[in-house]
Amino acid sequence: MPIPHPNITPIPNNEPDAVPGLWNVRYEEIDQNFKNIDDRTSANEQELSGARGGKASIGARLTEMSEQLNQMSPEFQDVLAAMAAMALDQAGVANHSVKALRRHIQQEGEITLRNRGVVAGCTCVKSTTATRNLNLAGGQVFMNGRMYRAPDATNAASVPPNTGSGNVTVRAYLYFHSGSQTMRLAVTNIGEELPTGAIHLYNITIPPNSTDATDPQLTNVTLTSVRRVEASYPRTINNPVAHAVAIEALSKADYRLDVDVVSFSGGHCSPDQVLVSSRATNGFTLELASEVDNVVLRWRVSKLNN
Repeated sequence: MPIPHPNITPIPNNEPDAVPGLWNVRYEEIDQNFKNIDDRTSANEQELSGARGGKASIGARLTEMSEQLNQMSPEFQDVLAAMAAMALDQAGVANHSVKALRRHIQQEGEITLRNRGVVAGCTCVKSTTATRNLNLAGGQVFMNGRMYRAPDATNAASVPPNTGSGNVTVRAYLYFHSGSQTMRLAVTNIGEELPTGAIHLYNITIPPNSTDATDPQLTNVTLTSVRRVEASYPRTINNPVAHAVAIEALSKADYRLDVDVVSFSGGHCSPDQVLVSSRATNGFTLELASEVDNVVLRWRVSKLNN
């Protein structure tokens, strides 16, 4: 690497001797050369010091490296392989323990309990005045932690046709109509799930080739009530809503179960109103002893001695 000024600027012949301004430029160039040499010397010394690896000299370091290379015999390589295998085995055990901790020893999840149903009435019959329609006998229902009115309705909802070759099942349900502030009847389409804010009333089984032309009065259609009736709501809940939760199987069912109430609609709900009605090594069932709805629960199962 060249120094900054290999050739110092020559003094012109047409300048008088011993003029300070004439020498300043030369002195600066010489100083820059010296500084460059000092920096390079310092860098070389640092590199050599690092290469020694804590030894007194480069020679001592080379001797140490030679001894290490000589130790790389087949027997020594076998020892290294055994040590590596042991390390991998221990890592596998650690990973298995972490997996067991996450999947078995401590498990957690979140569920939502829909607490809604019928207080009185709300039955359906087949219409005799319109094609493939249902009439609703009015009543009262509960949802969102309060009661709603469901007025009588003639020809309230139609049942879809089934042009397929097998039976299909659709669902009759009530939904809240914001305009009238009452509940109204509706029927799902074939293959459609219940809406989130629905109160399920009936399963409707439709046979094949059931259409407006072949079965206008729903003669061959079956209505099966699935209404959840709580006549004393909200004072008494006779058929509390329940939810079965599956977990990774544990050795015994004596695990600890913690439940936290995250949110709900209407009324009041505390953790002591969420009851464990049953438990097994592969799951448990929670029941809600409250009038509230849309209850989001976060649960955790712990069994450190599994």
